[in-house]
Amino acid sequence: RGGTGGGTFAPHLPVVATRLAGAPMGGPAGADLRRQVVSPFHHKGLVPLPAARAEERSDDFWTMNHMKLLYLISKYSHCAQTVREKERWIRKLPLLVLMYEGIVQKVFEYDYAPASEVVETTRVYLNVTQEGKDDLDDLVEGKLVKGLRLSTKEHQSVTAYQISPSGLQLISKRLPDEERQMVDDLCLVDGKLLQVVWEESKFLLRTMTFSRESSITEAEDVSYVVSPYLPRVLRRVGGPVMSSNAHRASESASKESTIRDDLDEVITISNVTILIGEWIPFGANQVVEMNLKLGSNERCQGGYFTAQVDDDSTNTQCEVPTGLTSVTILDHDMTRFTNMEAQVYYPEDDGVVQVEHFGIHTRMDGTVVYGLMIESVMDRILENISLDNLARLLVDVHIDSSKIMESLLSSHQRDLLDMIFLGNTLNRDKVNVIIADRVVPKQSAERYLDKDAFENEIRQVLGDTYEAHDLGDSDIVITGSHGIMLVGPQSKMQEPVLLAFLSLRSRDVFVHNVFSRLFIIDDTLKTARQLIAKYERDPNSIPRIRHTLSETSKDIILLEEVLLYLQESLEQDTSIWAEPVDDAGHKLYQILKIKSILNDLQIRITDMQKVLLGARHEVNGLRQMTDTIAETQMFRLQEEIRGNSSDMLQQLKINERQSTSLDVMQVIFAGSLAFDILDRLTGEWSVVHTSWARAYIVDPFMSKPLVWFLISMIVWFGVGTAVFSVMRDLNDKTAGVITYRVKVNKAIDLNALDTYLSRKAVMSEDGNADALNAHQKVSWVERDPTKWEGYMPKVEMIYDVKHGFLLSVYLQVARRASKPAKLRPETLKMRFFTELQEAGVMAPDDAAEVIDNTRRRQTRDDELVSVEDSTVFLKVRVPGERHYREIPFGRQSYLELREEIAHKFDCRPVQVLQVFKEPDVLIADDDDVSRLKPGTVLEVNIKKLAAHKAAAIAAAP
Repeated sequence: RGGTGGGTFAPHLPVVATRLAGAPMGGPAGADLRRQVVSPFHHKGLVPLPAARAEERSDDFWTMNHMKLLYLISKYSHCAQTVREKERWIRKLPLLVLMYEGIVQKVFEYDYAPASEVVETTRVYLNVTQEGKDDLDDLVEGKLVKGLRLSTKEHQSVTAYQISPSGLQLISKRLPDEERQMVDDLCLVDGKLLQVVWEESKFLLRTMTFSRESSITEAEDVSYVVSPYLPRVLRRVGGPVMSSNAHRASESASKESTIRDDLDEVITISNVTILIGEWIPFGANQVVEMNLKLGSNERCQGGYFTAQVDDDSTNTQCEVPTGLTSVTILDHDMTRFTNMEAQVYYPEDDGVVQVEHFGIHTRMDGTVVYGLMIESVMDRILENISLDNLARLLVDVHIDSSKIMESLLSSHQRDLLDMIFLGNTLNRDKVNVIIADRVVPKQSAERYLDKDAFENEIRQVLGDTYEAHDLGDSDIVITGSHGIMLVGPQSKMQEPVLLAFLSLRSRDVFVHNVFSRLFIIDDTLKTARQLIAKYERDPNSIPRIRHTLSETSKDIILLEEVLLYLQESLEQDTSIWAEPVDDAGHKLYQILKIKSILNDLQIRITDMQKVLLGARHEVNGLRQMTDTIAETQMFRLQEEIRGNSSDMLQQLKINERQSTSLDVMQVIFAGSLAFDILDRLTGEWSVVHTSWARAYIVDPFMSKPLVWFLISMIVWFGVGTAVFSVMRDLNDKTAGVITYRVKVNKAIDLNALDTYLSRKAVMSEDGNADALNAHQKVSWVERDPTKWEGYMPKVEMIYDVKHGFLLSVYLQVARRASKPAKLRPETLKMRFFTELQEAGVMAPDDAAEVIDNTRRRQTRDDELVSVEDSTVFLKVRVPGERHYREIPFGRQSYLELREEIAHKFDCRPVQVLQVFKEPDVLIADDDDVSRLKPGTVLEVNIKKLAAHKAAAIAAAP
């Protein structure tokens, strides 16, 4: 195929020149002539190969639009004058944005229409000027502009442009100063050149100090009325008659549009029928599911549909966003196909009327056909429909048909499409087949590809044009990158061939998107390999690599499934590819190259299966490399742990020796203390010289051999015993520890938690955050011993500030080891989580689940008493009360017991502080409750019971 710089051809083969559509920059859309190479291996003879040919044009050929466009390119491009200087080029997409802005600002006298373009990995509808693109092609062919082919990191082919020296000479001679000023006003702000930037799904025109959004992505709306249509070959004989909106055709005539440009009509067509096709992964089970969803076998078929998923199916009411689809079933086969009508109820701009009523055909091989008959567009009813307005209608139909299928497809099909189109499924490209009875002006097919006004108009609906053929005296067919247009009184007779082309071409478009997705997977695997090679530079590399390989494996599995659907779809029903027997149909069959498309698809699918198999092997290899790295890191960690363990063992031995030395030092310290006490008592420097000291200390004790020594030893022993007793008592107070560690993982109210913590004397706070979580650890000591049986527990809580989850709780109580504990760990846990529930930090159900999951009551079945027996109860009273109150006895928890007592005494459960079983046994948890017998007498302490209420209780009989 030839490009701007010429073409490469097979040697020694005869070359024949024929006409080709004038699309830019080589390929099927980029040459002036098409060369046909005769291959001795091709049974049909001619295989067209395009080549480029530069045309010499005089200066008078170039219009003022050519000159201004050339000057605009010169502002953004520069040809290097030295070896070290860099070339500067302007990319095609930013140039299209600037051209559109020039049309809006009346700099260029062009038309524009919405067209589908790929921006990075996203398909977007942009207001593109086909006349401007045609002038750009003229400049390239006239060697006033040079074209450069680039490949992006997303594996898209893009073109960049640079003005040539001859182009600079031309604008210096031909472009007036006032026209230059218009272009300068377009692309300069305060003397700075505007840069076109793609950010957040919109184009921005920006300098260092200025920025504004371009409206190129805002597709314009026109008023129209369409009726559903499906070809007869897709319908069952005797099926329901399709709806018609012909009686509403006049509604669009009196309404408005949002078009901002003055349109120049060159071609109009009449009695227009449009078939739009796409391929979606389908199968017999998917068709059955769709028929069940539509209620195809029910009395009330179809109905209104939305893509929203009902997350609360048990609630009384539901809310859905504006914009529904009404579906009516025409005919169906539960496993093979479904024919339906779909009417769209989406909000439109004020003053715009759009009656969108489609016919939809879905079949087991994945072919989806949307059919519609145009009743009116703006003020044109059936006749003389403008291609400018038709282009805007097609964009509406493409987007709304995607929304319709979004509400009808299964969740798995939506997942497959999201994976292929990277989440941009609403703007996925489709194939157009435009059928009309008459075209004005009527002329031979080749005259429509004039590389001027006629061809520019057709490119608005077909994309880059390829070929035009006469099928007879009155029928013509024009092919393009986005579909075909068949015009003539006999055009409807070729619907079987058109449907075969539509089905295959839709697969071809889908296969192209799948192949682009393979490039992305290949890049992802290359990135993963680079991360593996440099894993030591990033501590987060291994988790990131594992996540990347996991996501890539999932994508490969889905792609393998898609390719299997594609392969089966080509093998299921070959009758639709059958070659027609009539002359016009046979000629159209050859022009559309249906057999060639079918063979190419089979080869491409097989090739992609090989690529996917290689990608799967690559993933397995990278996973093994990742496992090896993880094992290496684990080995290093084990070596570090082994070294640390040796150090810890050595330190323990040292500590043991130091402990022995400390005990010896304590004995020596006790002796020193004892001797110092004796010295203070006797006072050798002063007291012993007194007469009473001689009489009572020196003579009886110090003068006699060994007596004073024995007294010193006895005092030493006494002091040592006292010191050791004090130390033992201090150790005893903290030696008995009650601890409880609870893994919670429950949602909490962060505002209530902040209020709760504000009442605590928080000792320490610690934070730990990463890209996914933000963990906070707080600890405090409870200051109210009455709530904890005289203890003061230490609480440590870890929670996720980012997602509002309580992760874990650590409770610790220091008690005397020599005395029985007043609290068990379960009781400690139960009281704490009850406090959290009462503070509103945790929901009651979550708190009860945490309490119940840790340790359940273990009551023997033979100890259970049925609560249905009304004579079975517990007796409850407050201290000083002369009578008992009865509460039902049953298999209840401690929380339920508190609630029953609170209800009986007309107070809140939080006011029930303690429950005792007479004479003085504390009831503190579910185990204690489970051991109660019917008729047990309980005493309760109730907080802040009003004096008059207490008096009333005490005085009650």
